[in-house]
Amino acid sequence: MKNPLLKLVSFDLDGTILRGRILDYLRIPKELHERVAAQDELFFHGKLGYEETLQVQFALLSGMKADEIAPNPTELPLIKDLETTLERFKHAGAKVVILTDNPSFAAKPLKIYGFHDVIATEIETPDGILTDRMKLLTNKLEGLRGYCRQHGIELVRCAHVGNWTNDVIVFKGVGLSVALNASEEHVSRGATYNVKSDSLLDVYRVLEPNLPNR
Repeated sequence: MKNPLLKLVSFDLDGTILRGRILDYLRIPKELHERVAAQDELFFHGKLGYEETLQVQFALLSGMKADEIAPNPTELPLIKDLETTLERFKHAGAKVVILTDNPSFAAKPLKIYGFHDVIATEIETPDGILTDRMKLLTNKLEGLRGYCRQHGIELVRCAHVGNWTNDVIVFKGVGLSVALNASEEHVSRGATYNVKSDSLLDVYRVLEPNLPNR
């Protein structure tokens, strides 16, 4: 569909709306942070696969209380104008959601800035205690497709904003896409638009012509 009217805009978390990685801002002991970071090093050196890395990292949190270790959203280094931008999207008739492979308990605190929902990895958390049983969201397009099916939204009426390799599959499946401050060329090439900015309002401006109540 050419120039679709958007009903939903999804945002990647790490490196897109957050400067850095949300796992780095969990309220856990330094030693545990170091163990989580060690898995990233193994991944970057090709010694662990993508899915295995997430599985190991999230399992390290098993036994901890989700509410106690979730990040404080007011202390996160977020992209400029996040709250203002989300309000503009909503005023223009679009739902705004976070779409991430990170655990939902880590991303949900950011809903205070105006996100409607979080689509993310789900960790089984009986009585608020994290376990090593989880449903990883390694294919973000499938996560978005399932959400859209539940809410009666066509994928072609969605836009996705991201900056990393796992966003490219989403770029290809939605109506419009924005690579925001992407450092890898194949990510930039996969998106409808490329934006280099420290303000999320610049993303709003490129998508504004496709919003129903602009």
